[in-house]
Amino acid sequence: MFSKLPTFLRTALLSASACVLLAAIPAAQAGVVYSNLDAAQSGSDAVYGNGPLANSFTTGASGGTLNAIQALLMNLGPDIVSDVQVNLLSSSSGAPGSTLAAFNSLSSAGISSAGFAAYSFSLASGYNLAANTTYWIEVIAADVNAIQWSYSSDLSGVGVAGESSYSAAFGVSPNAQAAADGFGPYQMAVELPEPGSFALVGLGLAGVLVVRRRKQS
Repeated sequence: MFSKLPTFLRTALLSASACVLLAAIPAAQAGVVYSNLDAAQSGSDAVYGNGPLANSFTTGASGGTLNAIQALLMNLGPDIVSDVQVNLLSSSSGAPGSTLAAFNSLSSAGISSAGFAAYSFSLASGYNLAANTTYWIEVIAADVNAIQWSYSSDLSGVGVAGESSYSAAFGVSPNAQAAADGFGPYQMAVELPEPGSFALVGLGLAGVLVVRRRKQS
C-alpha cells in the first residue's frame, strides 16, 4: 500500500516520522542510572578540605554514552577562587580507580554562595560506558576553595541505594552505611541516552534517503 503512494507523499511521510522520533528521544529515551538531586540534604563535605570526593554509579544492561552529569554544589567562600574539576573514574576493588575522562572545569566564582544548586559538567565528546559496570564521579579542587558537595541520607532515588561514596579524609563508605550514620551519598544525577532510540531514528532517516534516491534516478 505504501509503495503505491506518489513518491513525494512517501518522502513527506518518512520525513515526518523521523522528526517525531527525534523529538521523542529527550523525553522518553534518556535513561537515569543515578539521581538524588531532589532528596532532602543532610549535610555537605568540603571539596578541598575532605577531597577529592567521589560517588559511584552503575550502568544498566545496555550501557550507554555518558555526555554530562550534574552535582549539587555551593560556595561558602566566594572570595577564594579556584577551579572545580570533575572526572569519570573506573572502579577498582570497590574504590575509585583510574581517570577515564575529564569533564569541563568550573571556576568556584561561578558557583552560588546563596544556596546549593545543581551544576552541569560536560565531556568534550561522549564516553561509551560498558553494560552492568560500576564507575565513579570524582569532584576535586584544583587549589584552595570553599566549595561544598551536598549529601543526603535519602536512598530512595534511582540507582542510589547500592552505591558508595568516597572522600580522601574518610575513605569508601557504602551509601546504606553512610545514611545509617546520619551522612549519606553525594547528590548528583547521571543519565545515559539509550542506544536503541538512535537506531530507530537511523532507520527512519535511511528510509527517507532511499525514497529520495529512487526519485532522483
